Amino acid sequence: MSARRTEALIAAIAADARPVKPLAPPLRRSLATLGLLALAGGLAILLFADIKGLLARYSGREEMMMPEMAAMLATGLLAVTGAFFLAIPGRSRRWLWAPLPPLIAWIGLSGMGCWRDLAREGAAGWALGESADCLVFILAASVAIGAPLVWRLSRARPIEPLRVALLAGLGTAALAAFLLQFFHPFTVTFLDLGVHFAAVSIVIGAMALANRRLLAR
Repeated sequence: MSARRTEALIAAIAADARPVKPLAPPLRRSLATLGLLALAGGLAILLFADIKGLLARYSGREEMMMPEMAAMLATGLLAVTGAFFLAIPGRSRRWLWAPLPPLIAWIGLSGMGCWRDLAREGAAGWALGESADCLVFILAASVAIGAPLVWRLSRARPIEPLRVALLAGLGTAALAAFLLQFFHPFTVTFLDLGVHFAAVSIVIGAMALANRRLLAR
């Protein structure tokens, strides 16, 4: 290709080029997104939550209430923040493991609570309870939380969308499970807990399967 044709090609490309606005740093984008989700979740809790039921459920074991809910919230926050960082090329892949410690704490504390209830209530501790409602709540809340999150993440056009989708799915499901606690006035049994984590797995799996369609369009 001659120098003249090369210059003409460059000029044609430049004529159609539009300025690209750089994205804000991932931490800032994460905090902005989480802030909007917090406002929406806080409004839902204020209008519809059963706070008295929540306090009654944890009556007598308040020492586990705060760590358990804090572990859920920390899992969601770290997973969402990690997704924003991994959406940018060159960021540390250690973000993929950042939510693991609070996730383990969440599972452990929830299991301990179920074990205590089983020891106290006997066979009733294996009851299925209102698990179907919990499943529907987590899935519905995950759609409401995940839609704006995916839109924000997709703007970065991540090169490795699967890792981003896994963290986004975990963060979405963890925040939905945290929100569920304010609308969940009855004691969680082992079967209920299993359904909760099945719902979390469904959300993560759906995000992972649709990773390119959702994030790398």
